Amino acid sequence: MRVLIIEDEVTAASHLSALLREIEPSLTVLGVIDSVSEGLERWADFPEPDLIFSDIQLADGLSFTLLEQVAVPCPIIFTTAYDEYAIRAFRHNSIDYLLKPIEPESLNTALQKYRSLNRPVGNDLVRQMQEMLSSRIFQPRTFRTNFLIQFRDKLLPIKASDIAYFEIEGGVVSATLFTKIRYPIDLKLDELENQLNPRDFFRANRQFIIARKSILEAELYFNGRLQLQLNPMPGGAVVISKDRAPQFKKWLEEF
Repeated sequence: MRVLIIEDEVTAASHLSALLREIEPSLTVLGVIDSVSEGLERWADFPEPDLIFSDIQLADGLSFTLLEQVAVPCPIIFTTAYDEYAIRAFRHNSIDYLLKPIEPESLNTALQKYRSLNRPVGNDLVRQMQEMLSSRIFQPRTFRTNFLIQFRDKLLPIKASDIAYFEIEGGVVSATLFTKIRYPIDLKLDELENQLNPRDFFRANRQFIIARKSILEAELYFNGRLQLQLNPMPGGAVVISKDRAPQFKKWLEEF
C-alpha cells in the first residue's frame, strides 16, 4: 500500500507515519505535503497513492483547496481536531475521520474500512465535504479562553492563559494564576475539563487540571507514576497515575 500524507505539523506527521508502519510494515509513505502551496507545486512528483491521509486545516488554508485542484485517484481519510459529534455525521461516506491525537486502534479500524472499499472515491467526495463545511454543519470545536471570577465584591476577568492550574480542595475548586494568586471558581473540574483546550490543559488526576506552561519537569515516581514540578508549586504533590502516565507523555510530545 502506498500512502500520501497531507499534514503541516511535523510531530503529527511523524507519529502517523510510525503508526502506519507499525500496523502495516509493508506500507510505503510516499511523502508528506505540509501546505496547499507545496501540494500544488509537487503533486505530480509523487507516484499515484493508494490512500491519502489529510489534515483539514493547513498553515496556508484548508486542504480542500488543494484537493479540489488536483486529481484525487484514491480514498481519503481525514485527520482532524474537529468536534467528535460533527464527525459522526460523515461516517456514511466510506471514508474515516480520525481525531487527533490518533490512536492505533482507530487507525487500524480506518485501514480496515479502506480495504473493504470496492469503489473509487475522489473529487466528488471532496466537493461534498467542502459544501458541508461551508454550510456550517462541520464546525471546529471552540474552547473557553476567558473566565469572569467573582471575588469578594468584584468581578475579575481572567484569561485562561494566565491560569497555571485548577484544583479542588475541601470540595472547593480554585484557579491558581502564574502570579500565585488563587481564586475560588464556581465550576466543577469535570466541567472545566470539557471547556478547556486540551492542547493547553491536562487532567492530571481527580484533584488537578494543569496548564502546559506550568510544567517544569516530570519526575519518575514509584509504581510507574509521575510526580510533577509546577510553577507555581501547589501545597501538595501532583502525581499522575501509572495508567494516565502514557497519555500524559503523549500529550507533552504531540501538542
